[in-house]
Amino acid sequence: MYKLKRIFEYTAIFFILAAAEIVSLFVRSRPAYKNLWIVSERGTDARDNGYHFFKYITREHPEINSAYIISKSSPDYEKIAALGRVIPYRSFSHYLSYLLAKVRVSTHIDGYAPDILFFNKKKFGKYVPNRSKNIFLQHGIIKDNISFCHEDNTNIDMFVCSAVPEYEYIDKMYGYEKGILQLTGLCRYDTLRRNDTPSHRILYMPTWRHSLRTCSRKSFLSSEYFKKNNSLLGSDKLTALLKKYNYELIFYPHYEVHRFLDCFTAENDRVKIADFKNNDVQTLLINSDILITDYSSVYFDYGYMRKPMVYYQYDEASFRAEQYAKGYFDDRRDGFGRVVETEDEVISELEHILKNDIKPDDKYLDRMNSFFKFNDNNNCERTFEAIQKLL
Repeated sequence: MYKLKRIFEYTAIFFILAAAEIVSLFVRSRPAYKNLWIVSERGTDARDNGYHFFKYITREHPEINSAYIISKSSPDYEKIAALGRVIPYRSFSHYLSYLLAKVRVSTHIDGYAPDILFFNKKKFGKYVPNRSKNIFLQHGIIKDNISFCHEDNTNIDMFVCSAVPEYEYIDKMYGYEKGILQLTGLCRYDTLRRNDTPSHRILYMPTWRHSLRTCSRKSFLSSEYFKKNNSLLGSDKLTALLKKYNYELIFYPHYEVHRFLDCFTAENDRVKIADFKNNDVQTLLINSDILITDYSSVYFDYGYMRKPMVYYQYDEASFRAEQYAKGYFDDRRDGFGRVVETEDEVISELEHILKNDIKPDDKYLDRMNSFFKFNDNNNCERTFEAIQKLL
């Protein structure tokens, strides 16, 4: 059924794209499309590096003809509309803008396209006219060998990096020509700051699993991912710990998991399950004291704020075999917190951090201090200047 649906969708895209290419011949000189920069994330949100970069250029460089691509049904639509011009995601204007833009900027590979999978170089993107400079802001700091980000799978003119080890690894392994990789920092880090007053919140942010992307609800409920995470949320030992230190735990899994969010249960009022619509990732990161994650690169954001964390990796072997092969960053050797494999170890490490005045151990703090290339609020500015040099 999924494959049949995609065939119909791809057929429709072909016809719309052909019409847009014809129309583009007559509108390319109009002010709306002349020297246009389009910015996006996934077409449905504005909470990441795309949002922060768009906010920067509308404020600091109003001379740039810029527009943000986002769905009218997105909970972030009004927030973006207050900043500048909006082009509705998958509208005919979106197709025209995609074809005519001078610069296309996104946090995801081909995130500025009307359909990420269709316009990807591995699908049909290599046949679509490309008159733009394509800028990959990144969704996070890369640490693993992610094959779909390799040069032969993409059409990228500028690839943003944030740390020297990351830059050197991608330069060595991903196959890009010199000059495409730019060490500028993630745009969202400009507003990432550590609160001085404890929030009494622990944030739990596990990433997703490839095997869950197209699974049914029944399959999800029987998965190890669901069972392990739901077990921790309902743990009596966790409840006792939260009561002892007057804390609450916020559970916010990866975006791809949110369609199953109602499967998770929290038996006590100190465990909150946060949905996408009503919660912003960066706000959750800033307004929490401790992070629990597994393999998500969100721990780099936490490390940027020099805050403590714990890695709950109950399925490392299968994750590495099925999802992302390990890259230059080894969580046990280089990570910013302790790696644990059991529920009891998670709770034990949380108590250790709470007893330690919510501070990272010295060895983890040293790793944080040595990892990042920049520790300032100029990431958007550096990114903008790098694009200008590219042009």
